[in-house]
Amino acid sequence: MSTMKFKRTKPFLLATAGSTVDGRTIDDKLIDEMAKSYDPKTYGARLNIEHIRGITGEAPFRSYGDVVELSVGEVDVNFSGKTEKRKALFGVFDVLEDAMKLNAQGQKVYPSIEIEPNFAGKGFAYLMGCALTDSPAAIATERLQFNRAAPGSIVLNGETAFALELADDKGTTTEAGQGFLSGLQGILDGFAAKFTSKPADPKPADPAQQQIAPGFDMQAFSALFTGFAEKVEGALQSQAAAQREEMDQLALKFAALDKRVENIAAPGQQPRPQANGTNFTLTNC
Repeated sequence: MSTMKFKRTKPFLLATAGSTVDGRTIDDKLIDEMAKSYDPKTYGARLNIEHIRGITGEAPFRSYGDVVELSVGEVDVNFSGKTEKRKALFGVFDVLEDAMKLNAQGQKVYPSIEIEPNFAGKGFAYLMGCALTDSPAAIATERLQFNRAAPGSIVLNGETAFALELADDKGTTTEAGQGFLSGLQGILDGFAAKFTSKPADPKPADPAQQQIAPGFDMQAFSALFTGFAEKVEGALQSQAAAQREEMDQLALKFAALDKRVENIAAPGQQPRPQANGTNFTLTNC
């Protein structure tokens, strides 16, 4: 039975403290409490898409990885030429291949953290999850906005799209790309062998005696074929990205329709009484 493989990211900026575009404030205390309290063994925060948690485990609204650890730092924020220092929350993820594919295609490139201000009634803030989103940003490295899925909650997104930088990433070609080009190289090598004469003498052959078919430029052919392969790979990736985007849109429309259906009262159904118990408020930032 195969197991899912995770890749660990380097620490990157999740949120900054300070005032927000809608007048709210993410204070230093909130940042400190999340970094200090977070423990995956106590409650593991998972990665989702647009703060939507699917019930089937299937794409697109499935889990895309886990938050491994949090830390506190300080960043410089430029406000119209004036630099302001802000406390910042940094995180490390264990991401699945699906998350890396989305990020490589420029999709869902902003982090959006989900905060519980009073975790389990203990009086401190805790990171409950993190969404991958395409929502734009307005202030510094993060943006605060209302989340329609949870009235009264807030969502804070990164201004600069974060590339999932893996801990062992050295900027080399992806494994998929390497495999594709390696396969093509094998084809080219086999093709070239057909045009190279083999010496009858078992002794080491003189390179000058090996002849390529007259008029055949192997180097030019190899370059031409490799360029063609790269174009094919790019076209396939573009087509896959377009299909995935279309599926995302359909899933969002279905979720909205399902929500409307849930809110339609059945004939003769009595209105639900106003809740008077504990009011659990989740802040998405």
